[in-house]
Amino acid sequence: MLDTHMPGMSGLEVCAAMKRDPALAQVPIIMATAHETSEVELAAVERGVADFVSKPLSKEIFRARVKARLRDRAGRPGDTVVAQSRLDRPTLMIVDDDVAAVQMLGATLQDLGVVHFVTKGAEAVARARELAPDLVLLDSHMPDVDGFQVCRELQADEKLKHVPIVFVTRFDDTPAETLALDLGAADFISKPFSSAVLRARVRNLLELKLRTDAQLREHGERWRQLADERLAEVVRTASDAILCCDALGRILLANAAAGRLFGVQVEQLVGHSLSGFVPLAAEVAERAARVPLRLSLGRADGTVAAAEVTASRSEAGGSPLVTLVLRDVADRERLEAETRARIAAEASSQGKTRMIGVIAHEMGNPLNALLGFAELLKLDASDALGPRQKAWVQQMDDAASTLRTLLDDLLDFARNESGATQVRLGEVELGACIDDVVQRFARVAERAGVQLKVQPPEVGVNVCADARRLGQCLGNLVSNAIKYNRPGGTVRLAVVPMARRACIEVRDDGLGLDENQLAALFEPFNRLGRERSSTPGTGLGLVITRQYVNAMGGELQVESQAGVGSCFKVLMPYA
Repeated sequence: MLDTHMPGMSGLEVCAAMKRDPALAQVPIIMATAHETSEVELAAVERGVADFVSKPLSKEIFRARVKARLRDRAGRPGDTVVAQSRLDRPTLMIVDDDVAAVQMLGATLQDLGVVHFVTKGAEAVARARELAPDLVLLDSHMPDVDGFQVCRELQADEKLKHVPIVFVTRFDDTPAETLALDLGAADFISKPFSSAVLRARVRNLLELKLRTDAQLREHGERWRQLADERLAEVVRTASDAILCCDALGRILLANAAAGRLFGVQVEQLVGHSLSGFVPLAAEVAERAARVPLRLSLGRADGTVAAAEVTASRSEAGGSPLVTLVLRDVADRERLEAETRARIAAEASSQGKTRMIGVIAHEMGNPLNALLGFAELLKLDASDALGPRQKAWVQQMDDAASTLRTLLDDLLDFARNESGATQVRLGEVELGACIDDVVQRFARVAERAGVQLKVQPPEVGVNVCADARRLGQCLGNLVSNAIKYNRPGGTVRLAVVPMARRACIEVRDDGLGLDENQLAALFEPFNRLGRERSSTPGTGLGLVITRQYVNAMGGELQVESQAGVGSCFKVLMPYA
């Protein structure tokens, strides 16, 4: 704020100096004077003063004018654009119900721009939306809708709120001026007015509007440029291939993913015809705009890529564009095929498991009868069998017992595969469990010419397990160690205490396993190349053993070397 009359340098001189300084040129200046004349006011406005007030100052008017200037300042996004010295015919709109006043204002301002007139306040906002004026001159009092309401509506409109509004009225009172400025008006001029001052004020406001428009455009352009850069980065790094083509089918834009999909450099795509890469390109674009299409696309190396294509249409500068988005679906289709195959295999496996369970169960009934009658023949003292008959009955009993074991394995496998594994966990003393296994297989080892050695724990070791199932698991391991051993070989059972678990080792010095056999060790019904040997078995013992060990919260480990032997370890948690 400057006073016009000051010692040393006048307010007008200070104003001129500030406007010459680039750092201060955009600072709004309000001139105050006790000597209000048209000449002084005109000189101030011509030097770039934003407003002019007379002393003595009215507190309300002064505050309103300061707020208006600060509002103008805050509404401008930056001060980097220099205003043009001459305006390219701006649009002025005069709203006043007094025809004579309209004519006088028009005559005064006609060389500053194209002047339009509205004589009804009710029509002012609609007309402003049509004209998009650069400045509005508004009377405060009109019979239908007053100027204050028109000002409110103009300020509330997003497209018109930056248009400067000047009240030109004969009602020169503090409340009216304060209200006008508080509503967003840029200036308030009382009638009668000086034509020169009015022209200078309007010219300044038009230049301010020009600067504001230029700054808003620059601001918007910066954001558009930033958005374009971000969009370009999104397109460049997109995982899907993107091709943008003109009406002739020439590729105008391609991203890195498109190059990878077709196996070429991006430069080899841009400028070339889309039909060279996408067969029947026009038809594909038309159909893909309605529904995604699955295509097989040739690659530069002769391979074929599977892609899902969608299309969209747009315009740029009046020219039609077609954008194709191509998603490589080879991995997805491979996964889908694998999933279908897995589901089919699981369904087949489940059917096979159910069939095995039914067959094993149905075979069990006649087998039980066979074992029962064999036992009766051995026990019938009234009609005792001769030595040869007794030997035959014993062979029949042994064969039936072997078959019973095989059927039990099949039933256990079918039950475990169906998710019906049942274990009853409790405290199991390992020494007693191992003694029971040794007693069951002592004769088997003796007949095979294999030594069965036991290293019992020094103290009692109790684990959390199902006693019956743990004995079954150890029995399977000892049985295998005997069957696949060599004459004169050894099977050793040992309990090795560990920090959190007990380890039961079953070690043999028999045939051992190579890497391929170890990899297939737990496949059901896989006897690892020994299907044609004389050694009986189903290839289920180890599978069932691991299923039960896992169900009891334990772990089954194996170490083996072909021609040296194997060591199976059952790790069980302490009770």
